[in-house]
Amino acid sequence: MITSIPMLDQFLFYSMVVVFGSVWTIMRAYEIYQQLKNSRYRLAITIIESAVQKTYDTYTREIKKAREDGKLTPEERKKAFNLAMQTAIEMARGQNMELNSIIRKELLPYFIHRALQKLKLQKSGG
Repeated sequence: MITSIPMLDQFLFYSMVVVFGSVWTIMRAYEIYQQLKNSRYRLAITIIESAVQKTYDTYTREIKKAREDGKLTPEERKKAFNLAMQTAIEMARGQNMELNSIIRKELLPYFIHRALQKLKLQKSGG
């Protein structure tokens, strides 16, 4: 884009540099933000899985060993689930994270169940 006015040419050139530079900076900042968000999400999932494992190790395992059928009662399952949820929240706070700000509160039970299924698969050798 060349005009007959040299000063306008310079102005247009520098304006385009500023616009493209700004767009690149915004895109790069968004990419870094997404990477940070994804790493916090992965850390939250790891904390949830660790909380489920800790609950199994400290609460569930002994009850299962004491039973012939190796199963928990519905009340014990509910208590173990709530204990895992509370443990996950406390472990996240220990990492200076608010779990509910990373994973919506309504989805936390889903992720607890998912971690529990993953643990069951590991225990069964799958």
